[in-house]
Amino acid sequence: MKRICALIMLFVAFKANAQNEIQFNQNTTWKETTEAAAKTGRLIFVDCYTDWCGPCKWMDKNVFVEPTVAAFFNGNFINVKIDMEKGEGIELLKKYSVKSFPTFLFVNSKGEVVHRTGSRMSAEEFLEEGKRAVNPKNGLVSLSQKYNSGARDLPFLLDYYLVLNKTDRTAAEKIGNDIVNGISVEQLNTEFGWKAIKTLARNENDKLGAHFIANQNRYNSWSKEEEREQLKDRLITSAIYGLMNGDDEQAFMDKLAFFRKSGKADRKKQGVMLEADYYLGKRRIDDYVKLTNAALKNELKNEAEKLSFLANRAGFKGGASAAFLQQAYVLAKRSVEIAPEEYGVVSTFAYTCLYMKNKEEGLKAAKKAWLLADALGSKVQNRAKQLVDEVEAL
Repeated sequence: MKRICALIMLFVAFKANAQNEIQFNQNTTWKETTEAAAKTGRLIFVDCYTDWCGPCKWMDKNVFVEPTVAAFFNGNFINVKIDMEKGEGIELLKKYSVKSFPTFLFVNSKGEVVHRTGSRMSAEEFLEEGKRAVNPKNGLVSLSQKYNSGARDLPFLLDYYLVLNKTDRTAAEKIGNDIVNGISVEQLNTEFGWKAIKTLARNENDKLGAHFIANQNRYNSWSKEEEREQLKDRLITSAIYGLMNGDDEQAFMDKLAFFRKSGKADRKKQGVMLEADYYLGKRRIDDYVKLTNAALKNELKNEAEKLSFLANRAGFKGGASAAFLQQAYVLAKRSVEIAPEEYGVVSTFAYTCLYMKNKEEGLKAAKKAWLLADALGSKVQNRAKQLVDEVEAL
């Protein structure tokens, strides 16, 4: 009796959990799926993926399991996952011109795409794409038809840009430029202006970015402080990158002070990353070592991903410099201590050891990375196996 009750509870728990994630039907043919769409009157949501696609797996783990996302997609669509490199996926990839992964298609019972989008995105963004699909007037196909018919008012163009940018960035960039060139100062000081600025401002010196920096308080009614601060960070970071390869060190350091002298921990970390890249580019090893050693004890002491990123940059951008490689080793080793089960972190340490011809530690790390790659798809697995082979050959 106890066992039966336990099984019932397990079934109930399993069913409840399934309802908190998108329910994909992977056991029917494409023809059967379109027939089901015709009977139910629902659109088909197609997750176009491959087994080696990292962003695809990220969406599986972080977005498709969100209860609000699951409820909306399960309630409005027939959901299918199709590997674009296997079975019917090979033909569907050609039919729907799928060129990147993940691509998300919203298709009617006739097999016609009414909306498409793609790439890794937040749960909020993904939910918004689903809502666009169920309202045909807001989908990519409808907006493209309206644009081709001559619609050019700026609110429409911005809406079209936001949708198109996820599938065709080149075409979206042209529309973005038209918005920037056409928007007036009066329009910039409106809610629409804020939406345009946060979407299209690229640095603090361009038309939209400069207006925002000079008039930040105008947007308090239409935005959260966090949004405005994130935009400011992005604009100033872009300006710093513009100075990074120049000869005016004082201008670079003056701009960098926004991050380095901030009272906010995240900005201090960003300052370290930018300054480290500057020294790396200038081949200033003493300054680089001094900065990153200090960061190991302070800003970046528990930041495995950032330390691994620095190590990777120093290993590649530092070229054959033994001194930069040695510091890359220090940074990569600490990152592995913090996150020993992260494939990217472990593989970076293995590559660093490979470049240093450190076979003993490198082989141990490479084999660990190979094991971790099992959950990441065939391409990552193949790359990890190649790394093992290269270290073994030392």
